[in-house]
Amino acid sequence: MKKSLSILQIAILVLGIIAISYAVGSSVEMVSADDPDPNKVLPDEPSSSSTTVAAVAAAVNPAQKTLSKWTLGKSTEEGIGFRGTLSTTGKTTTGTAAETAAQNSAKLGARTLLNNVLIASGIYAAIQFLGPFAWNDKQGIDALSKASMFGYLAYSSIDDIVAVFSKSAGAKVSKFLGGKVLGVAGSVWIGAIVAVGIFLLSYKKTEEIKVQYTCSAWDAPTGGNNCEKCNAGSLPCTEYQCRSLGQACQIINPGTNEERCVWVNEGDVKPPVIKAWEDALLNSDYTYTPDNRISPPDRGVYIKYKGGCIPAFTPFNFGIILDEPAKCKIDTTRKETFKDMNLFFGGSSTLKYNHTQTLTLPSPESLEAENITVKNNGNFELHVICQDANGNPKEDSPSASFVFKYCVAEGPDTTPPLIVSTNIETDSPIAYNQSSVKVEAYINEPASCKWNHDRDTNFDNMEGNFICSSSVFEMNAQMLYKCSTTLTGIKDRQENKFFFRCKDKPTAKQDRNENTQGYEFTIIGTQPLVIDEIGPNETVKDSTDSVKVTLSAKTSAGYKEGEATCYYSQSCFEKKGSKTDYTAFYYAQGTGSYIHSQDLWLSAGTYSCSIKCVDLGGNTDTKETTYTVEVDESPPLITRVYHEDTYLKIITEEEAECVYGISSCNYLLEPDGLRINTVDNKEHFVSWDSDKTYYIKCQDKYGNQPLPNACSIIVRPSEDYN
Repeated sequence: MKKSLSILQIAILVLGIIAISYAVGSSVEMVSADDPDPNKVLPDEPSSSSTTVAAVAAAVNPAQKTLSKWTLGKSTEEGIGFRGTLSTTGKTTTGTAAETAAQNSAKLGARTLLNNVLIASGIYAAIQFLGPFAWNDKQGIDALSKASMFGYLAYSSIDDIVAVFSKSAGAKVSKFLGGKVLGVAGSVWIGAIVAVGIFLLSYKKTEEIKVQYTCSAWDAPTGGNNCEKCNAGSLPCTEYQCRSLGQACQIINPGTNEERCVWVNEGDVKPPVIKAWEDALLNSDYTYTPDNRISPPDRGVYIKYKGGCIPAFTPFNFGIILDEPAKCKIDTTRKETFKDMNLFFGGSSTLKYNHTQTLTLPSPESLEAENITVKNNGNFELHVICQDANGNPKEDSPSASFVFKYCVAEGPDTTPPLIVSTNIETDSPIAYNQSSVKVEAYINEPASCKWNHDRDTNFDNMEGNFICSSSVFEMNAQMLYKCSTTLTGIKDRQENKFFFRCKDKPTAKQDRNENTQGYEFTIIGTQPLVIDEIGPNETVKDSTDSVKVTLSAKTSAGYKEGEATCYYSQSCFEKKGSKTDYTAFYYAQGTGSYIHSQDLWLSAGTYSCSIKCVDLGGNTDTKETTYTVEVDESPPLITRVYHEDTYLKIITEEEAECVYGISSCNYLLEPDGLRINTVDNKEHFVSWDSDKTYYIKCQDKYGNQPLPNACSIIVRPSEDYN
């Protein structure tokens, strides 16, 4: 109904604007020819315009000047400019006078077009200005403005075309366009069609709605009808699998051959018993008082602060304790069923014995400032229903509720705002060369807040401003009000102190409460972070298909003398991996350090690795290294054996450890082998004894060695050099 009334008002408005614009435009005088009335003659005392026409006629034939069938006046539906014929001695003149008439007609046509454009623009501007008073739809007003403007231009242009061609070769076109349909001129129909078409094409109806949603943990189905399904598989049922089949499913006899997933308390049909939890109260100033006026089966308590009402904008806690694990919901109005309740108690949907809720309540004064009527004299209720693992009470079955009642202190607010927390902790570092940082402060009530560099001062003298929530309903999930700002003038390599202060009642002009002491907030400027060294940068070998490669990095400077968290790129463990896709190093202590290492197990090949380190302030440094992974699965080769002084010397191609036996190759390198001395793990020597045969086995640093019944070499010393 409202929409139809708005459209009717707009239509009346548009018609009125067009009528006024047309009346104004039609009052402009024009010169016209080809009078439709042949009996109309010039007046005895011509105006300045008739003098011009006479002068034109005189220029054609000074000797005989005859001006017949000429009139001056407004443009009509049959023409614009001159109307009539100019003759001398009864013949139509086609010389200079006709040319001049044509030129004047063109000029007047341009003036008429300009006049139409001005009227159309006036219609557009008028609808833009007056439209919002009748129709609260910006897109609709824009579309209507365009449609009216172009519709009028189409109508007026067609009307002028009909007039121009009415007595010319285009008479048929003129007759077609100027004809009437249902008693209305064709030009009007064309203008209306253009207007409607443009309106339909350009009007896009949009509507803004607010949707509130909550993300909660997934819940298994209530009860335990599906518990036994977990026991039917070929693999043992895990605790997670069992619990996911039903909230009442549990593992019994864990760790034995009789371990099974069963429905616990299958016959349970009673809902949880709810009691007020004393330990949930914030301190001894808050107490519960039984409420005996609640009609059974509902029960409940009063929450009181020092025996009276709870102070406004002050967080307080209350809670419930149950006789069995259950999930609970809370609502400001009494609902018949658990399903109809709006919010989970304390924001948690898990099954627990104890539940705690925190609230911050606006004052009656702040609500009245926003024209909100406080009902029930400032007394409020919160209703609670809990459901156990077996689904008691059922989702859609009526259930008793536990009621918390409380009131909010009515007296004038004399407490200044409290800055509870900030999104960035005080004493936090920021990156080198960053001179500003965005900060959010969270206040216990709507307020106006400001900040100042270096020193604390009164609110009005502070230099920086916060943008704050001003309505009591603009609170976040913690029931706090956000204020945002950008702190500037931050210097590197030093502490930067700021002070915040707030005033409550942001919409009031007097009786506002102001912080008498500023909230101190510190940002630490830092220096660039430096990666001093990274590794490996050489060939890494081992005897297995997957070789252990240890990435390493050492950092300095930045925040806290190089303390940082490092990341390695995908290319560190994939030969064609990305250098921009990073994974964090593993830190056993859970936090970064200035010494960093990460073990990878890689196949043979060459890797180009990028390591990036970031400190707490956001300082970053990146370095790259290249390493090759080789797989060595062969025991070390002995390249030379000879007699030197009193020793039998053995040379290996790689670093190795060698031992020998004196009876055969069938012995274990450890512990049966007798150790051969070495200098650099490549040159090995043992006493020369021509009476012995040395069954030598060598093992490289990767553990490669001959088979248990094989030797690296068998040496029989001899004194016979020939």
